Amino acid sequence: MADFLKNIWEKIKLFGKEAGYFLSSRIFLKEFGKMLLIIGGFMFLLFWMMKCYSRHGASLKVGTYVNKNVKEVIREAENDGFEIVITDSLYREGFAADLVLEQNPLPNARVKDGRTIYLKITKAAGDLVALPDIAGRDEIGFYTQNLSMLGIKVGIIDTILNADLADGTITTVLVRGRDVTNDLQFGTVKVPQGSKVDFVISKRESDKTKVPDFDGLTADEYSLMLDASSLKLGTIHVDPSVTNQNSAKVYKTVPMSGDTLKKGTMIDIYVRE
Repeated sequence: MADFLKNIWEKIKLFGKEAGYFLSSRIFLKEFGKMLLIIGGFMFLLFWMMKCYSRHGASLKVGTYVNKNVKEVIREAENDGFEIVITDSLYREGFAADLVLEQNPLPNARVKDGRTIYLKITKAAGDLVALPDIAGRDEIGFYTQNLSMLGIKVGIIDTILNADLADGTITTVLVRGRDVTNDLQFGTVKVPQGSKVDFVISKRESDKTKVPDFDGLTADEYSLMLDASSLKLGTIHVDPSVTNQNSAKVYKTVPMSGDTLKKGTMIDIYVRE
């Protein structure tokens, strides 16, 4: 048994000596050094990539860019480590050009360094849009609703008496005073968004009437005349000399007799004996 153990020990010593020769040899040390360099390089690259991706959990707060000039925003964002991309430019009436309308991510959001911020900004003039034809859509309310969706505003609306057309039927479309009604069918009438279009529309019955004459009429009689003319009786001014108001005659009206007024207007009358 002792010889067996001794033999084992001698073999262990021999293996250790040979292993020591091998580990200290130039070939092993050279290859081992190469392996350490490869592993070290791989670990460095791995940690560098992780740092670029996560920044070790660091984040930055996005500034508030809305309502600022885009040039100012670009400088501010670049100083904060962000990139700016303009995704759209829109016309907004009353807004100066190059103002930021929207931003994504939103203000005060926490994002990584180098994140791209997407902006929508204003532009100086609206796009040219073709006015739709009035054929089949000549009712003023319907047509102007379509214009609103195109970014076109309604300007002056005049009326013209026409018993053959329904109230509110468009008879004339005017752009900067020019009649373009017949050109609408070709789709060639284009105006910038935000501009105004004027109209003339039909009315079966006038909303205007004349103040009737008052000669020889009492207040009650003249009140009936006003009602027949779609006017309203306002204040009755009685002269101090009047002893019987029922028999007193109208001698003046405000507005004056013969004036053309809008129906429903109040008329003051003055009476005396």
